[in-house]
Amino acid sequence: MTATITITNPILSGMNPDPSWIWDDEFQRIVLVTSTFELVPGLPIYVSEDMTCWKHVSNVIDADLARRLLIPFVDDSGGVYAPTLRRIHGKYVIACTIARLDDRRAMEGGCTESELMRFHAAEGNFILEADSIEGPWRGPFWIEGAEGIDPDIFEDGDGNVYWTQTRPAVNPQWEGQTEVWTQRINPETWTFVDDGLPAGSGKTVIWRGYGMESVWAEAPHLYRVGDYVYLMTAEGGTSFEHSEMAMRIYAPHGLLRAFEAYEREVSELGECIPQVRDGERCYLGTAIRAFHADKKNPILTHRHLGLSEPLQCVGHADLLLHPELGWWLVCLGVRETRGKRDGELLSYLGRESFVAPVSWEHNPADWKLDGNGASCTHEGDPGWPVTCAGLGRLADEITVTTEDDGIAIEPRVKSSLAGDVEPALVDVADGSTNDVVVRDERDVSYRRIAKLPTLMPIPMSGSLVIRQNSTHYAVFSMHGADVRYEMVNGDDSQAGSVAVQADGVRPAVLFDDNRLSVIVTGMHGLVDSATFVRQGQVLLSVDARFLSTEWAGGFVGCMAGFMA
Repeated sequence: MTATITITNPILSGMNPDPSWIWDDEFQRIVLVTSTFELVPGLPIYVSEDMTCWKHVSNVIDADLARRLLIPFVDDSGGVYAPTLRRIHGKYVIACTIARLDDRRAMEGGCTESELMRFHAAEGNFILEADSIEGPWRGPFWIEGAEGIDPDIFEDGDGNVYWTQTRPAVNPQWEGQTEVWTQRINPETWTFVDDGLPAGSGKTVIWRGYGMESVWAEAPHLYRVGDYVYLMTAEGGTSFEHSEMAMRIYAPHGLLRAFEAYEREVSELGECIPQVRDGERCYLGTAIRAFHADKKNPILTHRHLGLSEPLQCVGHADLLLHPELGWWLVCLGVRETRGKRDGELLSYLGRESFVAPVSWEHNPADWKLDGNGASCTHEGDPGWPVTCAGLGRLADEITVTTEDDGIAIEPRVKSSLAGDVEPALVDVADGSTNDVVVRDERDVSYRRIAKLPTLMPIPMSGSLVIRQNSTHYAVFSMHGADVRYEMVNGDDSQAGSVAVQADGVRPAVLFDDNRLSVIVTGMHGLVDSATFVRQGQVLLSVDARFLSTEWAGGFVGCMAGFMA
């Protein structure tokens, strides 16, 4: 029997960065979580059976948990960074980091000294756990001794559990160099194991990036595939040089045994295990490394496509094996809007979630002068992951056809990802229950701007707020027959008003083509957004580039909010 599905990228539009997912075998579904930074509720949980339709089923972080995580006291683009979602010892577990905490604000807001001590002893790293993906979630369990960001949690086949994350290199060879370290952790107490065995006697550095002057090796994930444990890391920073790398270690009897074998091999070569700091080991020796890199790295990037490519910053990937559809990865990407200057790319939507099929391949031959025939691989060697084979980049659409004799996957680029012709309609005053707040600032409720162009009616009472961060935003409101506006661009601001010039019409703001435009029509109400824009009269049009990530800085996307 033949069945065909079509998956459209991005699978989650608008600010949905740093995706992590699992196949939940008990309920036969994919479960996915994304970062939310300073937004509350936070860590949204989405589920899908086949990646074509995603349902938002819950939020891990409510207002109470946000306070225990100190989210009310973080700076712009701070808060919840890069969750990893896994099943560990039968529990749903999320490993995550709270970043950019303002200690002074926290103390003034009522945080106790002991709360701050636990936070800093863990460098903001924590675990949340639950028996059901819908919650309730227990925690936070602050991970004392953790260091850095982007934690991963991995349970090997022998039952050992590893905490892995990235930190700035202790003795960097160049600016921006980081190192990935791992240590076994007890999933009952969430404390690090210290038994004197490998990865159980302080931190063990296992990676510092692929190649000379590589920077920001981060977002590590460990996976067991066949006889190997694979390490995947993002690299290059979450910008135009973003990429995804793959490494692996032969570990048929478990990662712990593989580390023991590596230490024996180093000793037999007459070397010593380098000490990064007292009590820490490094598996990046002069002669050999524990993890060996895929020579085809990066396995995913768009950095080679140039600035004409509208989808940039691709990386921060997580693997998943679907029982029917095979191997896939989810990652983040940024849809860019072209500016008026050559090479000017501007992003307003934040980082979004994309998927791609993954195949596993071996080289068909070992190229040598004397030939030697086809290359040989053992049965437990899956090879190396290849993303979107035949295309080599993220696709706009992926058609998956399942038949009795197998699966056919056809990824294709069909059009520009830079935006949609039909404006999306976002009415901030319609009473949506899916709104979020920034930290604990409840005077404005927001929702993500998920595509451009977007048309946003100005409320008849209250205000429309278009926010990039606390220093880059725009406010529109009605005062009699006038639309008043304020644009805040860092230390600069611009305010004024325009007359609507007609009774009974409702003005709206069109966000498109790097502009914010106030539009009115003679229609009573919004028939549809396309008709409104086509028939509308532009009363005001201002440069919106100050709302882009490139101008404002940080990691978030624009949101539309309602302020009563």
